[in-house]
Amino acid sequence: MSEPAGIILAAGMSSRFGSDKLLYELTLQGEYQPLIQHTLQLWFSLFDELSVVTRADTPLSRQAMLDFADQHHKKINVIECPNAVFGMGHSLSAAIKANLTSCGWVIGLADMPLIPVSVLNQVYQNIKSGALITAPYFDAQRGHPVGFNFHYKDELLALAGDTGAKKLLQRDVEKIEKIHTEHQGILMDIDYLQDVNRIEKAAN
Repeated sequence: MSEPAGIILAAGMSSRFGSDKLLYELTLQGEYQPLIQHTLQLWFSLFDELSVVTRADTPLSRQAMLDFADQHHKKINVIECPNAVFGMGHSLSAAIKANLTSCGWVIGLADMPLIPVSVLNQVYQNIKSGALITAPYFDAQRGHPVGFNFHYKDELLALAGDTGAKKLLQRDVEKIEKIHTEHQGILMDIDYLQDVNRIEKAAN
């Protein structure tokens, strides 16, 4: 069985943002580029190949991802999820289906560019070492990314709707190998335009 697979969920509707937020350009640590490229830059520090779940109607953000991967000599497997509009569960199920030979999965969100590389790496290492579930925590609050062992394959494949893996995480909370961090980047995503300023301040 292969290494843990890196999965980024990027099939959201951006309805609260008002436009495709993944293409919104912002400055993080002196670099000005689209949100999706900031996130990919973080993940490419660990993974040479990523699976990214998208919708069919977002060709511009898809091209931005592929171009960025090409520039950095990395590979993106684009997974089109026709049912993404019905919720994150469908996106996650599609991603697992495309990575069934992995020993587990490190799953993150496209709108979270401030996750520390050290946390991303620890999630990866915990799954590689056999943890059933692992996730970072700031104080008592669970953040992203989340790692799942191959043991959860069938339950993840059966996900649908908008709850994602939340019910699994709640049910098996005692099995989660916790990674404690003082970095709030594990909790910070971009839903609204005003979140951009908050993220830029936190990064810079």
